[in-house]
Amino acid sequence: MREEINRLMDLQIIDRQLQELEQSLTSIAGRVDQLRDENQKNQAEFDRLSEQDKEITAARKKAERELAEGEVRIRNKRMRLTLVRNDKELQALTHEIESLKETNQRLESEVLTSMEGADARTARIKELTEAIAKGRIDLAAAEKEIAAEVEELKGNIGKTRKSREKVAENVDANLLSRYQMIFSRRAGVAVALAKGGTCQGCRMRLPPQLYNEIQKHRQIHFCPNCQRVLYYEEPAPE
Repeated sequence: MREEINRLMDLQIIDRQLQELEQSLTSIAGRVDQLRDENQKNQAEFDRLSEQDKEITAARKKAERELAEGEVRIRNKRMRLTLVRNDKELQALTHEIESLKETNQRLESEVLTSMEGADARTARIKELTEAIAKGRIDLAAAEKEIAAEVEELKGNIGKTRKSREKVAENVDANLLSRYQMIFSRRAGVAVALAKGGTCQGCRMRLPPQLYNEIQKHRQIHFCPNCQRVLYYEEPAPE
């Protein structure tokens, strides 16, 4: 049984190495993903602001045209006032002029409102344009920089997995399945030392009889509390 535990301990070392390698690979990919996400966000904001600016600019130009046309109509109607011969026609013309003035005031207000955010929007669009250009350069550089590192990690992961397969094929299938479940649930510690009557994995006291049996290495024992595989090491001679 001691040999079986030794194989599990070797397997645990390999699994931890594999876990670290895979975490490193995920971390590297995460740096590139972060740059890519940032670029996509900047591009989305740029597209939104550009479309908004286009719509607001078109609406302002339309309002400016209508405003200019309104001024022309007001001047023409004021000129007609000098030719009016009766009060009824005068009142009607005056009313038209006042109505045109109100329309122009509304158009002026629309033009001013559209101009208020133009400078800030233009500045932000320029800022985003520069950020997008820089982001593309940074992303390309990052992808190139980590390409070799990624390949090296993938190679090491492949070698480590082969080493794991060689060790795992000599472990009982049921025990291996249980080990893998414990390893995943116990933060990568499936095999723990039993020392001084205590499980060093969870620090819980072990039943005296169980502790005595663990020291004999006659069979595989598990911690009643954390379910880890337990092993015993003889104390070093003084």
